[in-house]
Order: sequence, then C-alpha cells, then structure tokens
Amino acid sequence: MISIPKGSPSPNGELHRPPPAGSTPTGRLDLERLLGDSAPDRLTLAILAYLLFPGLLFLLGWVSLWVALPAGLAAVAAFALAPGWRGTWPLSARMTALCLALGLLWAGATGAHHLVYSSADWQIRDAVLRDLAAGPWPVGYQEAGGAQWLLRAPLGFYLPAGLLGRIGGFRAAQIALWLSTGLGFGLVLMLLALVARAVAPGRRGAFALLAIVFILFHGLDLLPNMWLDWRFGTGPLASWGRGGEWWPRLFQYSGHVTAILWAPNHAMPAWLLALLLLRHGRRPEFLRHLALPLAAGAFWSPVASAGAALLAGAVLLRQHGWRAAGLALSPANLLAVLFAIPVCLYLVAGSAAVPHGPLLSVHPGWSTPLVWAVFLLLEVLCWAVPAALLIRGRVFMASVVLLCLLPAYVFGPGNEMTARGGMAPLAVLAVAVAAALLAPQPGRAQQAARQALVGFAVIALGGAAMEASLLLKRPWPASAECPLLEAARHSVFAATTDWAHYLAPWPEEMLSGWLQELPARPAERAAGSAPCWPEGGP
Repeated sequence: MISIPKGSPSPNGELHRPPPAGSTPTGRLDLERLLGDSAPDRLTLAILAYLLFPGLLFLLGWVSLWVALPAGLAAVAAFALAPGWRGTWPLSARMTALCLALGLLWAGATGAHHLVYSSADWQIRDAVLRDLAAGPWPVGYQEAGGAQWLLRAPLGFYLPAGLLGRIGGFRAAQIALWLSTGLGFGLVLMLLALVARAVAPGRRGAFALLAIVFILFHGLDLLPNMWLDWRFGTGPLASWGRGGEWWPRLFQYSGHVTAILWAPNHAMPAWLLALLLLRHGRRPEFLRHLALPLAAGAFWSPVASAGAALLAGAVLLRQHGWRAAGLALSPANLLAVLFAIPVCLYLVAGSAAVPHGPLLSVHPGWSTPLVWAVFLLLEVLCWAVPAALLIRGRVFMASVVLLCLLPAYVFGPGNEMTARGGMAPLAVLAVAVAAALLAPQPGRAQQAARQALVGFAVIALGGAAMEASLLLKRPWPASAECPLLEAARHSVFAATTDWAHYLAPWPEEMLSGWLQELPARPAERAAGSAPCWPEGGP
C-alpha cells in the first residue's frame, strides 16, 4: 500500500488536500460541528434583549402590579443569568454597521412606512399601531350596542413603537416601527454573517451568497401557479402583481419575500430563534437558558415560537435523550416560565373561536393527501434531498421532518400552523441550502446535487420575483384615524375573517382580576366621518 502524505501529489498527479474542517468522511459539511458549538456572546444577549423588551412593556402597561412585579423580576433574573456576559462582540464595527444598514433597507420592503406598496394586512397592523399610540393601555373597545372587546394579539412587534407613538403620535410610531424592524433584520444578518464565517472561513462572497439565498428563499410555487393560471385562462404569468403562495388552498409555507411583505411580525422571532438554535444548539449552557427566548418570542408570534420550540425539543431529545429533561429544568428556565405564564394566558384568552383541527377532518377527501404530497415535494423535498448529499446536521434533519408533519394540523383562518409554525424550520432549511451551495463537491453525486440546487434556485427566484412584484404597485397611505374594529369592518378581509385572533370578548374570566382596568374606547368613529382610506387602500 502506498501512503500519500496530506498535501502531496498522488501517483496520477492530483494534489491531495485534507478535507475541510467540519467535513464528515463522506465529504458532507457537518452543520452541528461548524455552528452548534459556538459559545453565547454579546450578540446573543442583544438578540435576547430585543425579543424580551416588548414582553416587559406588556407587564408594565397591561398587567396589575401584583402579577407584573414577580413576572418581570423573574424575566430580568433569567436574563441576568443568561450566558454570554463574559463573551465579546463577535463582529467588527464595520460588519456590524453594514448589517444594521442593510437591515434598515430590508425593512423598507415590509411597507411599514407606506413609502412603497404595503400588503393588505397593513390595514389591520396600522390600526393596531394607531390604537396603541392613541390611548391608555390595555386597549379595549366598546360598541354602540354595549359589547366590549379586548385587544388580544401578539404585540411584540408593535409595543415599543406604540410606546413612542404615545409621546410623538402615530407618524412617530410608524417611523419607530420601521427602525425597530430594521434593527431586528440587522440582527438576523449578523447571525448570517457568523454562519458564513463558520461554513466557509476566509471565502470571499460567502456572506453575500448566504444572505441572498436567505432573503430570497422560496419554494417552487412558480410551477403550480403557472399551470393553474394557464388552466384558468388567465395566462402563465398572472401572479405578477398578485403573488401566489396559496396555490394548494389548504396551507402554505411562506417564502421569505412573502414573509416580509405579509408577516414580518411573525418572521422576526422565528428567524432569530432558528438561527440562535443553529449557532448554539450543542452548548449545554444555552439549552439551560432556552426557555426565555422562546417565551419572549411567543409574545411576538405564539405559533412561530411554537414551531421553534418543537424544533428545539426535537434537537434536545436527539442530542441528549431523556437527559434533556435535566437541562430543561434549570433555574433560568423555571424563571422564564414565571414570565411566560401571564403572557401566555393573555395570548390564549378567548381563542376558542379560532378555527382548528386535524387536516383530514377539516378537509376530508381523497385529494387532500395528494395535495399534501405535491406541496411537500415543491416546498421542502426539492431542497432537502439534494442538500442532504452535501451537508448534514440534527437541526437540519429535524427541520425537514417538522416541515413534513406540520400540515397535518390546521390552526387559524389562514392556517397559521404551516404559514407561521413553519417559519423557524424553513429558516434552517434556507441556511442549509446556502451552506450546501458553499460545500465542497468531491464526487459526482455531490456535483449533481449542487447543480439541482442551482436549477431549483433559478425557479424559486422567479417565484420570489412574483411576490416582490407587489412592491411595484401604487403605495397607499395608512389611516391615522380608524380604530381596529372600524378598520377590520372596512378591510379587504371583512367578509372572510371574524378577527378572533385579534380580539377577545370582555370581560374575560381568564384575565379578570390580574389585567389592569380596561379603559374602553369607542369601537368606531361617529357617523359621517371620513373613510379610513380616503385615497384608496390596497
């Protein structure tokens, strides 16, 4: 047997080099080894503070002192115990500033400021922000007939901007919302920069590739949309200016362009939690403090955070087995539970009216499993199968399994179980695809897998462009006058939505006694008032 030293030429003249760090014997990149061992640092703490701050505002502004004080102190104590205080800031000042600037630019596409086209959901989001900025908290409404309602919604996205709006008015709240969204997206980009550094150290353009793949990540929705539009006689490109991720009619996985246009409030916590899990998932000290970011994220989007929690639970069990219970029952996690109790009670109050149930019960029929299978092929497996030839990792595989199973249950008027619950595992899949494109291709199978990913990326880019085409439509101004109930009754969704995911009847037994007194305001303006959107809405 001839022994060939590393880095020396082989008998056929080819140079033998050691495999890249983090590679398995088959040449696949191991995302766990490359990413999951990163120690928590000051960036981890900054993200935790960003997610936690709205929940603390909720306790101060909405909850009676006898509940707010112990819950708030528990949250602050859990934050003080969080790992990372002895760490450093992991990025240079230049890269940090670049990520913040790009995050602000990225946030501009959400439509929060209405300088570009804003999706129809902003009719309701603007009303929530306006009501938070206009009056005392908690926010309640009284209809002319005497019925009372509580604003009961995930408010993490809105509360900091709403607080500034109480000082500077609705326009100040809009600016603050844009800035806070830009900060959140900047934090996402910082995490992506660290992922790129770990996956492809020293490789020029690695961060740019990873960021582009993440920002534009979509399924192959373009193919079924073109076919359906052609069948209906509207032309293969009819989804231009309309978008088209609801082609299955039963569920959707929101591509990342769709997410920032329609649901940035849900995408933000999902992406941050997913990237934190990717970066620190193998560190026991992070897992002993995992409950606080999950509880904080729930106030932004309970279903998106539930998806992240399922992902974290699967990873914990796979890595530690039943010993995971010992990690979970740490003092910091128990403190986080004390903070989570009033937040979660508020979020679930009066939610029984939200439609939910097993998929095959809600949508019986032979076509449902077929649509499910085609949906997974075009949204998940097209990426996961070729990527698995180039990379490996527990978080990656757990994300794929979770994405395959989530459609089995329907929750919410827009089936938030997939649309929101799938955001965290979909973010992991996006990172996995980008890492696969950066991975070495030592054999023909790996080269074919990379070519397949590139081909699918071209198709997905077409779908992302269809979604982004909404930004070319005429912007419409936000309503600074319409309260939530009036905006809901005049919105484009008035005929199809009952708003149980935004409002709870008051008084509510679950909340009475520990929520602050509800200062109900009129549900609608006086008759003869100007329309909510006198210059036209979406």
